[in-house]
Amino acid sequence: MNATVAERLTARERQVLGLMAEGRSNTAIADRLVVRLPAVEKHITSILAKLDLPPAAADHRRVLAVLRWLDDTNGTHR
Repeated sequence: MNATVAERLTARERQVLGLMAEGRSNTAIADRLVVRLPAVEKHITSILAKLDLPPAAADHRRVLAVLRWLDDTNGTHR
């Protein structure tokens, strides 16, 4: 059985992904969480890796990560 997005991510990564889902920029996420921008970038890199979203010219990985999170929270799986 595949782990859910929530099971794959740390609590902080889930916070970052939630703010990404709200459409927040990296800078806005850093401000909200009171962390430095490199910390947010590190969390996003980790999220994308844990969700198996490698760089691809045709895909927007932030959007795909949010869609996976939404699928999980709604109980659907693609």
